[in-house]
Amino acid sequence: MPDGSVVMRYPAFWQRRGLTAWLLWPLGALVCREAERRLRRARPRRLKCPVVVVGNVTVGGTGKTPVVIALVEALREAGWQPGVVSRGFGVKLGIEPLDLAEADGATTCGDEPWLIRQRTGAPVVVHPRRRQAAEQLLARYPEVDVIVSDDGLQHHRLPRDVEWVIVDGKRGLGNGFCLPAGPLREHPDRLGSVDAVLINGPSGTTGLPADEGGNPETYRIDFALEGFRDLFDDSECPPDALRGERVTAIAGIGNPSRFFDMLLASGIQVDAVPLDDHAAPEAEMVGRLLHKGRTIVITEKDAVKWPMPPDRPGQVLVARGGIALPRTLLDRAIAGLDARRKNQPTTR
Repeated sequence: MPDGSVVMRYPAFWQRRGLTAWLLWPLGALVCREAERRLRRARPRRLKCPVVVVGNVTVGGTGKTPVVIALVEALREAGWQPGVVSRGFGVKLGIEPLDLAEADGATTCGDEPWLIRQRTGAPVVVHPRRRQAAEQLLARYPEVDVIVSDDGLQHHRLPRDVEWVIVDGKRGLGNGFCLPAGPLREHPDRLGSVDAVLINGPSGTTGLPADEGGNPETYRIDFALEGFRDLFDDSECPPDALRGERVTAIAGIGNPSRFFDMLLASGIQVDAVPLDDHAAPEAEMVGRLLHKGRTIVITEKDAVKWPMPPDRPGQVLVARGGIALPRTLLDRAIAGLDARRKNQPTTR
């Protein structure tokens, strides 16, 4: 069953129930059924500390990584010692999980884990088998008292005390069909068993199930641009530094249009260069764009795998920002974690 380890382009037909989607629907029904079977049979053994899974029910980028970063920072402020486990997409890992304290860069551990480590300083361990990564994390860092899983909603060997699902505000649940007929990894009803749904960005028709009393709390979140970091010397620029200018914007994330729309909303004119999720910009392309002399603006995720350093200030700027998690959401999650720590309830 799809687990997010394979990048899939997001075709237009996933947003509507047209002929192609209906022709593929029988295969999608099988995927939904298998996901339900695996969830029903899951009997994970608890770990010695609680686990928060930040995942999604769709393929494609929904904004999990900035949510993970914000959650790790909030947990630390609340007195917890968080650690992170992640997939490590696009890298070849051995039998043993990789501790990012021993990694040489994003090319050896994946761009998202490396960014999380850079931004939070929390210990991060990567491996496709999330439970194995979690066990390694706890063995190496006994001070860790809560684990945040970057993705992993469908990895049922990893126990969890809190489940958050991130939904893209514009794409929503697409046409509501499972792969390959639509973007879903699981049936939409799965949302009825998670603790919270976070809708990221401006909302269109999300396709969320109608609230019949069993659905989780739903919250709106958004990525706020806080400024730019010059890749040449790490100097900082205010968020209005590029207002009115035309820039070349490059984004190798799951939904590049979200990044381009954010820049446009900030008054920046954009020549958009979308890349596949996790794709590293090619040096030849970067050299060609630098030769044009226009400022290049990239995401933090692209910055950790940028192929060549700029040779002067102002050539390449990294958009910096973050997500402010709703206080009510954090209070609920932390209260649940505190209860687990005090009473040691059975992990589901």
